Amino acid sequence: MRLGKHCFLGLALGLSTLTLSACGKNPPQAPATQVSVSAPVVKVAAQSLQAYAEVPASVVADQQVQLSSRLMGYIRNLTVREGQAVRAGQVLFEVDPTDVVGQVQQAQAGLAEAESALADARSNYERFKSLYAQQAIPEKQWDAVKSQYAMAQARAAAARAGITSAQSQLRYARVTAPFAGIIVQKFLQNGDLATPGHPILRIENPARLQVQCSVSDDLFTRLHVGQSLAIHGDGRVIQAQVLDLVATSDPMTHTHLVKLSLPDNSGLQSGSFVTVAIPTEQRTGIVVPASALQDRAGIPGVFVVDAQGLAHYRMVRPGKPVAGGVEILSGLSSGEKVVSGNLAEIDNGSRIKPEGAAHG
Repeated sequence: MRLGKHCFLGLALGLSTLTLSACGKNPPQAPATQVSVSAPVVKVAAQSLQAYAEVPASVVADQQVQLSSRLMGYIRNLTVREGQAVRAGQVLFEVDPTDVVGQVQQAQAGLAEAESALADARSNYERFKSLYAQQAIPEKQWDAVKSQYAMAQARAAAARAGITSAQSQLRYARVTAPFAGIIVQKFLQNGDLATPGHPILRIENPARLQVQCSVSDDLFTRLHVGQSLAIHGDGRVIQAQVLDLVATSDPMTHTHLVKLSLPDNSGLQSGSFVTVAIPTEQRTGIVVPASALQDRAGIPGVFVVDAQGLAHYRMVRPGKPVAGGVEILSGLSSGEKVVSGNLAEIDNGSRIKPEGAAHG
């Protein structure tokens, strides 16, 4: 039993000696490895950029109309709904033509009376004409007969015109679409009383749109008809041309109305809010290729290459797209180098092997 204790103590002392010997040495370091990636690198430099004033604007239909009735009457057969597409010439609603029908009937009765009187006047005219030729009646009496005949002819002509006018009013009982478009608003419903000049429907042509904005005197002097301006809306940039410039300023806001025509395939809708970029003075800024800009974990940035050729992801604040790339508002300095391609293969600390010569 005592011998077993001595053997155990000796074994423990031997293990302790080995442990102390091992602690006296530094642990081995894992060799640091850096991944080399071939990628294009560009040197950024401050350059002259065009400054723009962003003016709020609205998209409106170039072709739009409010439809009303030329007759007074109750609306019927108004079945179109807001947002519905209609074709040119399509019947949109009708107005009860009872009153107009009554006017037509009254005009027809008046014409019948006038034509009867005209027949009598014509008979007298022919009879007295013969008597006058035989000098059987005095000239004064003949003049009276001719006058009565002329008046009867005038009354009959007026009665015919009255019928034509009354019948033409019946055409206005049915209101049709003047062009193909979209019903954007209904002011009245079936059973409502339509009155002349009161709008019932508003229709717009979505294929013909324009942008309207109000600008200050200073910006107005920088514009001319036919000029191409960038429209920012719905996450896109669309080129539009200046269509109209209203030289007279608004007396309340002291601004000028500007209208721009949109291309047919703009993708915008009437009523959309957009901004118009109007060029002002030149300024200095930094631009990087669009291919250099990344978004990692919701953070926009670029890979900056240091003096040792290592890439470091740096957060930047990008601006709007410009000629040659994207403007960087903050986060980069002139003279720094950024990676402009093969970004999927690059991580922080990657060694960059430039594919081409850096340029400023």
